[in-house]
Amino acid sequence: MTIATQPAVRSTPSLVDDDHEQVVVRQDPETGLRFIVAVHSTVLGPALGGMRLKRYPGGLREALEDVMGLARTMTLKASAVGLDLGGGKSVMIDDGRADQREARLEVAAKVIDGLGGAYITAEDIGTTTADMDHLARFTRFVTGRSIEHGGRGDPSPVTAESVFQALRRGLRAATGSAELDGRRIGVVGLGKVGYVLAAKLARAGARIVACDLYPERSERFASEHGGEIVASAEAIMATELDVLAPCGTGELIDDALARSIDCRVVVGAANNPLTNRRIARVLAQRGILYVPDFLANCGGLIHVALEWHGRGGEDELISGAMDRLDRAIATAEAEDSTPLDVAERQALERVEAARR
Repeated sequence: MTIATQPAVRSTPSLVDDDHEQVVVRQDPETGLRFIVAVHSTVLGPALGGMRLKRYPGGLREALEDVMGLARTMTLKASAVGLDLGGGKSVMIDDGRADQREARLEVAAKVIDGLGGAYITAEDIGTTTADMDHLARFTRFVTGRSIEHGGRGDPSPVTAESVFQALRRGLRAATGSAELDGRRIGVVGLGKVGYVLAAKLARAGARIVACDLYPERSERFASEHGGEIVASAEAIMATELDVLAPCGTGELIDDALARSIDCRVVVGAANNPLTNRRIARVLAQRGILYVPDFLANCGGLIHVALEWHGRGGEDELISGAMDRLDRAIATAEAEDSTPLDVAERQALERVEAARR
């Protein structure tokens, strides 16, 4: 079963009301696949965003809310970085049936192909470069493939690099120094990006407090890099920190946590780590700088976008994004606003200018 939705045509369309151009839901009885593609905007170019494989206790409704929020964030990210791409995302609901993985990917690829290039997929939480190689057998609208199959390989290290740079910019703005030696940094999630980020921070002299849902990841990190391993994200957020780095799934920090965490900066690899955007204002009122997630974690998008376009310029694009971050922080201070509000407004203005 496929359900496709498109918003009504408006005389004065705007991204501010969060309209999505297309949302496609595919449920395949043969493989058991439950798959959603959300295309938020193609104003600047085709919508590029990863394919997430994740369990959703709330089922299809929870997955739909997640993918639509993520698609909108990808619009902001592409625009803020200066890429001529739109925002989209896809999710496969994980029910533990690993034996159906390749068959489900084939069905998902055909759904993507049926969108005619409106959406380009890539690696995300729960998927790999090998999955992208497999998808590429059935659709050309895929990037993030392995080097062996003509791609640029895993984007995770590049995402970690942009978060690393954004973290230092955030520290400099909040404390007057970007120095990492001796800083106490809490890393929530030691997955593909979180592990690389935590390792870079440890090598730079930071004192890492980390956790992960999979104990073997934590054990490996402690063995290779030291640091303090705790049982949960709640344990990290109850600790006095210089930086809190959410590097797992989103919606980690709600209003109550924003009023209790003890740190100077919140910046990480997770998309949408706040339960709502007003949380950034709550943090700011307590003297905590929230670095916009779509600027901090932009490295992965840059990596797969350059593969899609067949060109280089990774370092220059990341550098440009960090300059925009600096300006957003400075503007927010001058306006008594938040960097999230400023960066989002500027990203949307670029899209609206292109639409006009």
